[in-house]
Amino acid sequence: MRASRPHLVYGGVEIGLSIVVAIATWSAWHSPWTTFLWTVLWLPVSHATGLAAGFVMAAHGDPAPERRTSAGTNIAVWAYECAASILLLDLYQPWFSAAPLPPPSGPARPVAVLLLHGYGCNRAFWLRFSHHLADAGYHCEAINLAPLFGDIDDYAQTIADATQALAERTRLPVVVVGHSMGGIAARACLRRYPTLPVVHTVTLGSPHFGTLHARHGIGRNVRQMSIGSDWLVALASSETDAARARITSIFTAHDNVVYPVRTSMLPGAHNIALDRLGHVSLGTHPRSRALVLETLERVGQGLRNGN
Repeated sequence: MRASRPHLVYGGVEIGLSIVVAIATWSAWHSPWTTFLWTVLWLPVSHATGLAAGFVMAAHGDPAPERRTSAGTNIAVWAYECAASILLLDLYQPWFSAAPLPPPSGPARPVAVLLLHGYGCNRAFWLRFSHHLADAGYHCEAINLAPLFGDIDDYAQTIADATQALAERTRLPVVVVGHSMGGIAARACLRRYPTLPVVHTVTLGSPHFGTLHARHGIGRNVRQMSIGSDWLVALASSETDAARARITSIFTAHDNVVYPVRTSMLPGAHNIALDRLGHVSLGTHPRSRALVLETLERVGQGLRNGN
């Protein structure tokens, strides 16, 4: 597994800007403590500010009743999203994109799990999540989808190869778990390769019918995730009722990236709505994690019963 080069560059930019901030702060105040604090805090403060703007845009773009909560709840949702995003996107992804995932340590399970990240991310997004899967006894693997801003259809071969390799290594059928873009990349892969040993797909905060937030991104994959895009329409029209029945869509009413929230609801799939969670939080929070584990257990039980 190779490190993600774009995220290594991002990590280098983080370090470079931290040095610039340190030099500028020392030049202005000549205070070791002030310099240290600004050097350490400029990145999380910038990230938190951007997330706050994202939540405001989502609230204006999707004034659905389920979004309406108290100010305290909104702050709590934002704070957890800040912690999850800073950990996964600013720390894990630049430096741990090639880290191995833990082997299973719990009871033997009848399925293996392939993890797909979302737009702008890499496989390190799943490092924390994978430990919980391993503790529950699941063999799992995560891959990098490249190029970062490429065509979602071009990820299909990579996903198919990883699925086949995981199934052959474990001698188990595979459940694909995809966050955000990873969920629709899984659907696109199965459209092209319907005979893969995939028994179920779980999507977390995936824009099955697009997102207004796509207006603020770059790349062909972002254009494909625009609301009403021809690509999403073609993907939806290609799926049978049987294919949809093998999908579980887990989403949150307080998503700050995929909105309006109804775009994550997939007719014919098993749709599960959460609230009081942000977009990245779906990949770390105990409530979403429990739903994924429950879905895996349900799929496994169906295989044991011959369904």
